[in-house]
Amino acid sequence: MWEALPMTILLPLPNIASMRSISFAAVAAVAAIGTLLVAGCGPASRQASLATATKPVPATVRTGTDTGTSRAVAVASASKLPIAFESDSQMKAEGNDGPSSSILRPTSCRLTGTTVTAAGKYTDRGVVPNVYDRYGDIVVLYVRAAPSAGYAEGMQLGASDVSQSPVVGGRASWQVSLSISRSVGVPARCVVAAQPTHDGQFAP
Repeated sequence: MWEALPMTILLPLPNIASMRSISFAAVAAVAAIGTLLVAGCGPASRQASLATATKPVPATVRTGTDTGTSRAVAVASASKLPIAFESDSQMKAEGNDGPSSSILRPTSCRLTGTTVTAAGKYTDRGVVPNVYDRYGDIVVLYVRAAPSAGYAEGMQLGASDVSQSPVVGGRASWQVSLSISRSVGVPARCVVAAQPTHDGQFAP
């Protein structure tokens, strides 16, 4: 007598052809996505990045350069002028009968805008004879233009006022300034002199 065989359950197997078509579709989808990603990094996007990088700098950023230029112009406007002390013959020609101006040792004269400023020290290591005190001498600054017809020494454009002129020997160094109007002329050189006021300061 034959024994009954166990029941066999048949499971449906997937269609091999269908699986292959699904795999091909997945590969195609992945390839399409890759193409899109590559296209996004292509020349067009690089051109957009370059356009952004080379975008003109706003005008407000250039303010620093303009400020630097303004400062350079301001510094250039201060010019040096030659300076000397008045000789004894020049002093006598102008009626200056005081002690010699050779006691003065000018070191600089500058024109800044319309203001001329001269500075210097004294000869003999700052030792000033008492005669300058007795005459009440002050350091006077004369500003002259360049030599011209009839003005071998240059036309005088201005002289420092008594109130602006320091006392000779009052300190180890001296400085004197005056303002020159642009309508008068162009300063070309400076001359300083020991000008007596005949107002004795430390006379015995």
